[in-house]
Amino acid sequence: MFSLKRKGDYQLQLDRILRTPGRYNVELYLFTPLEVDLSARTLTEEQFYFGSISHRFGLLGIQSKDRASKSDTSYSLLSPHFEIAHGGWLFQYKASMDRLRQQLLSGEVAAAEPIARALRLSQTYAQRMRKDIPQQNKVRRYFRQMDIYFSWFAEQFFLECQTLEGYDALDEELKQAVAEFLQQEARIRKERDYLHDFQGTPTAIWNRMSLYNRLLEYPVSLRAKVTELGSGTRKLVKAASTMVIMSLFTYLLFTAREFSQTLSITVLLSIALIYAIRDLLRDDMIDMLTRWLRKGKPRWRIRLLMPYTGQQLAQQQVWLDYRKLPELPRAVAEHSGKWANSEERQVILYRSLLNLDKAALEDDEIRERITLDCEQLCELIKESRDRLYLLADNEDGTQEVQVHRIERQQDYNLLVVFREPGQDHSNAQRWRLRLGANGVVQCESKQLRWPSPEEQQQQRWWQRLRIGTR
Repeated sequence: MFSLKRKGDYQLQLDRILRTPGRYNVELYLFTPLEVDLSARTLTEEQFYFGSISHRFGLLGIQSKDRASKSDTSYSLLSPHFEIAHGGWLFQYKASMDRLRQQLLSGEVAAAEPIARALRLSQTYAQRMRKDIPQQNKVRRYFRQMDIYFSWFAEQFFLECQTLEGYDALDEELKQAVAEFLQQEARIRKERDYLHDFQGTPTAIWNRMSLYNRLLEYPVSLRAKVTELGSGTRKLVKAASTMVIMSLFTYLLFTAREFSQTLSITVLLSIALIYAIRDLLRDDMIDMLTRWLRKGKPRWRIRLLMPYTGQQLAQQQVWLDYRKLPELPRAVAEHSGKWANSEERQVILYRSLLNLDKAALEDDEIRERITLDCEQLCELIKESRDRLYLLADNEDGTQEVQVHRIERQQDYNLLVVFREPGQDHSNAQRWRLRLGANGVVQCESKQLRWPSPEEQQQQRWWQRLRIGTR
């Protein structure tokens, strides 16, 4: 199952952990509202793929042949083994803390159990990370950035917990333990000369920690080598169209020569008209024919490589299309919710087929993250000039007219259908997204009645029977 969380004003992150090798199929359907003018002209599929969606993978551990033994700690302190091992631990810690944060925010009330678990997890991770300090300069820089980022990340989590309703009513012992942990982190920052990294404006501190996070994730992020498919088909279509135009041009010349030995104005105008039509329709015709020939085929092929060694761990195929409701699979159209009731709605379909090698998961787990950036969709929302006027009573008994600006918002619906290795059935999750001109306003999980494995199996047998009787 995927977990969805907001990141910043515009981004949404879908995360899950891959634990078994095989084929992973993910289909992401984004249903747009009717008032949005979304088409290949306003936002091309290539612009949406490279600017609005990101599909990345990262290691949550280290291969057994590269893992240092407990008795030989010097081996684990060498680069790049240190970066891969500690980067994987940091990934696991952040994933666990994010799950606890979701539990707290879903209830909107501070709960003792998630906070206590987060405190134990942070204390255990801090003790494990700070057990041995490396001596190499490169590794020491990585350790310093990781120590600073962890101290800031943990502090932000517990400070956010203190702002939740009901935190003051928690057990005094738990609140005292949280306060002692924060005081301990403050002492470590002072002792290790980390205070300079925590100085500046809130925006500067946030950007600095975001930079540290990207630097820490780099050693454990799988390298993606993207290859765009269909270039050969486009070249063949372009050559075929040129051959047809030149054949028509040659035929016209020979036909005109039979009637007259000289070129007339009519023949010259006809030739010019053919070239004008060719230049006017060539690109659109080539795009249309290429799209028709490659319909249903992947648009990109991605090779996922191991950091530092370059060993291929997986291969991914990616599809991206704009579709109407009648063009969707029957199960998606029938069980995606009552909001998908208009055939004119544009649906963005992103599909990924991942073939994960067995060698990639011998001792590791892979973190899969799909990031949806809604900034380009928010730019399509036109600013509203509407105003709401209310007559309000003042404390002195007088009345005044209050003017409220109306912010235009639009509801999107996100449906994720996925299938894991060894499963003959698919699972699905659905969220409702409310977007405004300034970013994501609301993200809410919705119940979805997806066909059970038995119903899907019965439906497949019924489809086979219908095909066999034709």
